Amino acid sequence: MKRKAKRMAASPAKQLNFRAWNDDGFGTSVPPSIESVVVYFDQKSVLAVARDFYDEHESRKWKNHTGQPVTNWKVCAAEWIYNYRQETKRKFRKSPFYSESS
Repeated sequence: MKRKAKRMAASPAKQLNFRAWNDDGFGTSVPPSIESVVVYFDQKSVLAVARDFYDEHESRKWKNHTGQPVTNWKVCAAEWIYNYRQETKRKFRKSPFYSESS
């Protein structure tokens, strides 16, 4: 007869797995240094918006739109980059020099 594993509710501190602040370059070190953010945005070829991203999240004290602490800043950065690229495409399509035929 197999024995079932006993499920225990983990404490909230263990679920979030917060560590002492160190800037190891991974997304889980929140808040990151501005240098880590700049390197990440440079790798994604959108260096121009790195400072905007960092300043916005610093002003919100690294909390998301629901008020929960950000656990991985690279996920937020990827979403920020995606939205920036979509907005750039939208602006380009509204340009009078844009044409569908090419």
